[in-house]
Amino acid sequence: MRTQYLAVTPVYNEERFIGDLLRSVVGQSCLPRRWLVIDDGSSDSTAALIDSAARDHPWIRPIHLPIHKHRRPGGEAFIMEQLGLEGWADYDFIFRLDADITIQADHVQNLLSEFERDGQLGIASGALYEPHGEAWRVLPQPSFQPTGACRLYSRQCFEAIGGLESGLGWDTIDVTKALMLGFHTRNFPDLAVFHHRPMQSASGLRRGRINMGEAAYNAGYSPLFMIARALRHAFSAPWPSGGALMMFAYTRSWLRRKRIVADREVVKFVRRQQIRRLFGASTVWR
Repeated sequence: MRTQYLAVTPVYNEERFIGDLLRSVVGQSCLPRRWLVIDDGSSDSTAALIDSAARDHPWIRPIHLPIHKHRRPGGEAFIMEQLGLEGWADYDFIFRLDADITIQADHVQNLLSEFERDGQLGIASGALYEPHGEAWRVLPQPSFQPTGACRLYSRQCFEAIGGLESGLGWDTIDVTKALMLGFHTRNFPDLAVFHHRPMQSASGLRRGRINMGEAAYNAGYSPLFMIARALRHAFSAPWPSGGALMMFAYTRSWLRRKRIVADREVVKFVRRQQIRRLFGASTVWR
């Protein structure tokens, strides 16, 4: 029996990129049984482009949400609402991908092969590549961290972690939950995911760094680990304030006593692993 997977993509004013993504998914050697493209009230031509593709490919299902003033970052709340309506438990895998990426024709097939090789694999992705002048360069990521822009979940893992959290930091929280439950998580450097917009730059680089700090707080990062991370990003764009903006956002969330999105057990787990890593001890993050 052929593997059945459900793809899902949140979109908002993505007319620059959505056409390339549509062609990329339609060209896969292993097509999804259904692809939910959730348009969060776009005001440009995004909706029309999705509808046009759906007329040619009935397995593409456009979902048009009403225009509203305040959008929830990442679109995970909308994704979980629509996955519930679709009945994601009837599929073998859930494929979540952003609107501003493209992948090669055998990308999904190759990821599925990795799941066949490793029965404990729960979340997997390729490596993220971003534009660098006239070429592409890989965005360094630990091998255990699948990119949030394009990742494949086994149904068993997706169910065990309770689906996707809403808000910034969701892509760290779900990997942490998966590792806690004994699943493997991986990104595979030989499978390229071409990201046509730099990470966290959709609202500008400054806003992006602030989002990274807020995401770290939501995921329960240790303050000590966060300081080390901010120092590592001290000279990243926007120079020279990239790391400072991240630390500012993290500290502001702490001072405001904002609710940490990750549950208590996840926070304990992630902080224990972070402290062990800072002091050179072994961790589940390989």
